[in-house]
Amino acid sequence: MKPTKNNGIQEKKEGRKIKLPSFTFFICLVISALVWVFLTFSRTYEVTLDYAITCSDLPEGKTSATCSDPSVALTFKTKGFFYFQPRFQEKNRTINLDIRKLTIHKGLGLSTYRFTKNELKDYIRDIDGLNEYFVDVESPYEITIYLN
Repeated sequence: MKPTKNNGIQEKKEGRKIKLPSFTFFICLVISALVWVFLTFSRTYEVTLDYAITCSDLPEGKTSATCSDPSVALTFKTKGFFYFQPRFQEKNRTINLDIRKLTIHKGLGLSTYRFTKNELKDYIRDIDGLNEYFVDVESPYEITIYLN
């Protein structure tokens, strides 16, 4: 038995009926939703994200480092699709401060180091994976690292 068509309703062998106008509306709705998602995430966005701070590569004789602020707010500018990358997910938002690299111009043997927003910005621009999207350090204006 062949399917027959009666006034916009198609009948199949099993007797099920599919209303073509509602099916067509559903397909158009799905297509428009996909176009909206594509256009929305193709725009360029500027977003500020909080990154936790960890310290590594401590000088000899120092066992731990404490930061005056546990996190730093960084601003990134990129297309919306790139914010789905793992580097921007909350569980991966950590900045590792290499103490030896940061203190190379500050002098050795100190137990407290203070870094300005511009020094942090220069350091973060050298980090692979973040440098191409990185715009600015929003806060703190200054961070102090205490070595114990």
